[in-house]
Amino acid sequence: MSSQKPLVVVSGATGIQGGSVVNSLLATGKYRVRALTRNLESDKAKTLATKGAEVCKCDLSIKEDVRNALNGSEIAFINTNTATYPNSPTEEEIQGKMIADVAKEIGLNWLIYSSLPETLEGFEGSKYNIVAFYGKNRVEKYIRALGIPNATFIYIGFYTSNIGTVYPIITKNDGTSEFVIPVVKEDTTIEIVDAETDTGPVVAKVIEEGPEKWNGKKVPVASERISFGKIAETLTKVTGRQVKLRTLNPEETKKELPSLDRSLDMYRWLNEYGVFRSEISDISVAKVLHPNITTFEQYAYKTWGNK
Repeated sequence: MSSQKPLVVVSGATGIQGGSVVNSLLATGKYRVRALTRNLESDKAKTLATKGAEVCKCDLSIKEDVRNALNGSEIAFINTNTATYPNSPTEEEIQGKMIADVAKEIGLNWLIYSSLPETLEGFEGSKYNIVAFYGKNRVEKYIRALGIPNATFIYIGFYTSNIGTVYPIITKNDGTSEFVIPVVKEDTTIEIVDAETDTGPVVAKVIEEGPEKWNGKKVPVASERISFGKIAETLTKVTGRQVKLRTLNPEETKKELPSLDRSLDMYRWLNEYGVFRSEISDISVAKVLHPNITTFEQYAYKTWGNK
């Protein structure tokens, strides 16, 4: 019987989004899951194999790898990663379009693609050079025009897991802490998500409900809209010590968080538009699909409570 289950291919299977999707699909027992990774020997890849995934080695930049990975599948969840090619900003767009071409060639029925908003075109005022966003959005536009039978676009919010890691929480000598991030303001409001926990349940529910409902749609994965000031306030509540937001100007960013110096346009974008801009105005869809989606306060208690 198991051979009759639909085969779903998931890229980035040991990453945050892909790993969440693989685990959620396996938990339903309704699908065969082909989990793509560049390293079959990693602990995460081995764990997925023990859970029942078909773990497949695949470099998404190699067309033959992609063809082999997609062959025989009905559905694919694809997330490309800008960070894989830090010195080649157009590589993600090239890669995404190639994957879409292969999906069309092999007759894939439903491509579910992790996208983000357009940041360069269609603006009267400033343009925002955010490669991680517009590369994905150009691929989305390409997929829409390509004629794949069904395509759905997943929009993931600001990762909760970046707080305290990419954006440090620094404890000072007086016992208070600072949550440090470039450029944003206290009242800058973003769509936020515990992506590792909640991407999978949303995508699995979309797949369960089928392409008839979700073809051509943009699906948000975000639990709430929250300001950076409220994030600091929540961290204060959860940790029991005063946490204040400290935003860095460009010069301070270059000195204190140099790895983020090339991303300043993204923080300016967040000030102006949040993550999704007008691409998705109603994020309540995510909670309908996944009623137990994690709020930031719940994530904070899980991560920093009782520490």
